[in-house]
Amino acid sequence: MKDRVIVKIESVAFGGEGVGRIDNFVVFVPFSAPGDELEIEITQVKKKFLRGRILRIIQESPFRVKPLCRYYEQCGGCCYQHLNYEYQLKIKKKQVQDAFRRIGKIAEPPVLDTIASPQVYHYRGKAQFHAKAVSNGWEIGFLDVSGGKLINIEQCEIMEETINEKMHALRESILLKSDVDTQLTIWSDCLTERKKEKDSIIRIIKGKSFLVPDDGFFQANLCLTDRLVDEVCRLSAANKINTLVDAYCGSGLFSIFLSSFAENVIGIEINEKSVKYARINAENLGIRNADFIHGDIENVFKERFLPQDNQIDLIMLDPPRVGCKKTVLKAMVNLKPQRIIYISCNPATQARDIKYLNEWGYNLESLMPLDMFPQTEHIEVIGLLARK
Repeated sequence: MKDRVIVKIESVAFGGEGVGRIDNFVVFVPFSAPGDELEIEITQVKKKFLRGRILRIIQESPFRVKPLCRYYEQCGGCCYQHLNYEYQLKIKKKQVQDAFRRIGKIAEPPVLDTIASPQVYHYRGKAQFHAKAVSNGWEIGFLDVSGGKLINIEQCEIMEETINEKMHALRESILLKSDVDTQLTIWSDCLTERKKEKDSIIRIIKGKSFLVPDDGFFQANLCLTDRLVDEVCRLSAANKINTLVDAYCGSGLFSIFLSSFAENVIGIEINEKSVKYARINAENLGIRNADFIHGDIENVFKERFLPQDNQIDLIMLDPPRVGCKKTVLKAMVNLKPQRIIYISCNPATQARDIKYLNEWGYNLESLMPLDMFPQTEHIEVIGLLARK
C-alpha cells in the first residue's frame, strides 16, 4: 500500500476522527470532516484498519469552519473545532444512537435531538492543566494529541476567561517555584459571592449557591447546567415520589433540586468532603427532607440506611466515566425502584449498564443528549428507565 493516498471521508467515529475507506480497509483521519476529499499519509497499519494524517485538502467538506484556537490540531483537548456547531450536535446524536445499538443491543434507541450549549466557547468553569518546570520557568497547558508532550498555551478558548487569567498569574506565582512537574486545577471565578469556605469553591445554579470541594466534581459547563437540572426535574416530576435515592450525589446538586418532588431524598457519595458540603448546602438552602450518606454505593445499597418499609420510587445515577460496577447494578435492581434516571458523560459505559438493567426488567424510555462539552468528543446523556 502506498504511503500517500487519496481518500473521501464518509463519517466521524466516536472520539472525533473522520472515517474513510481505502480498498478493504477502514482509515481513520484526525481533524477531517465528512465530505472532505483528502491526500493523506498513512501513519499506522493494523490488521483491520489504517490511520492517516492530512497532507492536502483536495475538496473541502461543507461542514468545515475555521478553528478558533491557535493550538488546534496540536493540543489534545478538542477535536471538533473544524466542524460547524450544528453538525457537531448531529454527530453526537448519531454517536449516542450507535453506542446503544452496538453496546446496548437496542435496535431503535429512543434518542432525542441533542440540546445545544448556549455558548460553544468559553463555557468551562474548571480546568485541569499540566505544569512542567523548564530552564526559564514553567510551561502550563495540556498534553498534545499523542498524549506524550505538553503544549504550552497562553489561552484556552473553551475555558471561561477568568481561568485563563489565573493561569497567566500562576506562571509567575511563588507557588510554582518547584522543579517537580504537577497538575493544576483552576476554577472560574464566581462574582456573585463575596466569600467562600476554606478548600471550597462556589457555583450558582438556577439562582442557588452551592459549595463544592476545590478538589471535587461539579458540572463543568457554566451555561448548560441549569438546563440539565431542569430536564432531570421534569422527568422526576412525572410521577409521585415517596423516596428518591441520589447515587453519586457529589455536593448535592440534584438532591437539593429534586427535594421538592419527593417526600424523602437520600444522597450517597464516597467523597467525604463532598458529603460535608452537600449537608451544608442543604442546610443553607432550607432543605429538610434530604439526608446524605458517606459511603461506597454498593455497600450502602446492600447494607445501610435505606428504607425497609417504603418503596424506593426513583434512583438517580450520575457515575464517573467508567460507569457502574455490575455489583452496584445488581444491588440496585434488588431494591426494585420504579424508575431510574441515569446521567452519563460516556455513552459507551452508559449503554453497557443500561443493557444490564434492561435484562433485569427495566425499559429504556428516552435518551436526551446535552452538549455539555462543545468542540470535544464528549457528550452528556440523560437516560430514563422504568420497570416493566
